[in-house]
Amino acid sequence: MLPSLGSMQQWAQHARRRALDYFLVGLALAEVVSVVVGPATHRPAAALISAASALVLLARRRQPLAASLVAFACLAMASAVSPVTPLAQFFGLLATFAIVGAINTPRDAVVAWLLGAAVTTYDEVRTAPDAGVADVLLTLAVVTTMWMAGLLVARRTTSAEEAVGRAERAEHDRHEHAARAVAAERARIARELHDVVSHGLSVVVLQTMAARAELLDGRDPDRHLDAVEGTAREALGEMRRMLGLLQTGDLFDAEPPGPAPGLRSLPALVDRATGAGLTFRSLVLPEAVDLPSGLELSVYRVAQEALTNVVKHAAGAQVDLEVSVRAGATVVSVTNTAGHPGAGGPAGAGQGLIGMRQRVGVYGGSLDARRTPDGGFTVCARFPLEEPATVAVP
Repeated sequence: MLPSLGSMQQWAQHARRRALDYFLVGLALAEVVSVVVGPATHRPAAALISAASALVLLARRRQPLAASLVAFACLAMASAVSPVTPLAQFFGLLATFAIVGAINTPRDAVVAWLLGAAVTTYDEVRTAPDAGVADVLLTLAVVTTMWMAGLLVARRTTSAEEAVGRAERAEHDRHEHAARAVAAERARIARELHDVVSHGLSVVVLQTMAARAELLDGRDPDRHLDAVEGTAREALGEMRRMLGLLQTGDLFDAEPPGPAPGLRSLPALVDRATGAGLTFRSLVLPEAVDLPSGLELSVYRVAQEALTNVVKHAAGAQVDLEVSVRAGATVVSVTNTAGHPGAGGPAGAGQGLIGMRQRVGVYGGSLDARRTPDGGFTVCARFPLEEPATVAVP
C-alpha cells in the first residue's frame, strides 16, 4: 500500500527538522572510522572522544552554550590522545564552529568561539611544532569564517521566521477585518430590510382596514385584498432574506438609518457624485419602473458604493453609469477611467466590494468587478427578478 501524500509531506517536514541531527550522527561515525584506520595510539579512547564531540551537539536545543563548550572540550581531549589530527576530525572542528555560531545567542557564541579558538591554537601547535604565527592565524581565520557563517545563517533563519510570523499575523488580521466588514454590512442590510418589511406590514394593515370598511358598506373589497396579498408576499420575501442574514452571529451596533432610498433617489446620487468631482460620460437611469422595495434599496446601495469607490480611488475619472431593468434582471453597471488616488485610502481595500457582494448575494445575483485594460475599473451587478417589473403609475 502506497503512503498518502499527507504522510509523505509530514515525513519530509520531519526530515528537514532532523537534518542536522542526522548530519551530526554521520559526522560522529566518520570521525570514529578516521581514528580507527589512522595512526592513533589510543584508538578506543580517541574514537570515543571524537564521536562525543559531535554527538554532544544533539543536546543543543536544551543547552546550546553548554553543548558547544563540551564539544570543544572533547575536541581538545581527542587532539591530546591522538598524535595527528585526521581529516574527518578537522572537518568536525570546522562543522562545530559553524554549528556553535548558529545555535547560540551572539554573546554565547562569542564565549564558545573563545574556547574553540584556544582548542584550535593548541591543536595547531601540538601537531605542528614548527608552525609559525602566520599558520596559526590562517587556521583561526578559517574556523572563524565558519563560525561567522553560522551566525549569518542563524540571523537569516530568524529573520525568515519573523517574516513568516508577520505574514501569518497580517493574513489573520485581514481575515478578521474582512469578517467584521461583512458582519457590519449584513447588519446594515438587515436594518434596511427591516424598514422595508415594516413599511409593507403597515400597508397590509391599512388595506385590511379599508377592505373591512368596504365590506361593511356593501362594496367590493377586491382591490384592497389584492393589494394586501401583493404587499404581504413582497414583505414575506424580504423577511426571509433578512432572516438569512441574521443567522450569521452577533451584529455590530450602528446608527439607525434614515428613509430607505430607491430608484427615484438615483438622480440625487448622480448630482452628489458630480459635486464630488466625477464626470459622467454616459448616464442611463430607469424611468417609471417599480421594483420590490428591498431590491430597489440594494440597487441604490450598489450604485452608491461603486461611485464612492471611484471618488476615493480614482478622483477625476470619467464614469459610465447604467441602471437598467432588462429581461428577467436588474443590472447596475459602473465603469470608470483611470484617475488619481484620492484621500479616501489606498486602492484595492476591498471593503466596498464586500458590501456589494453581500447585497447581490441576498437576491441570488452575481457581481463582476475587475480592472479595465486602460487602468480603470468596472463593476457590474445583476439582480435576477422573480416577477416582472411593473410600470409605475404617476
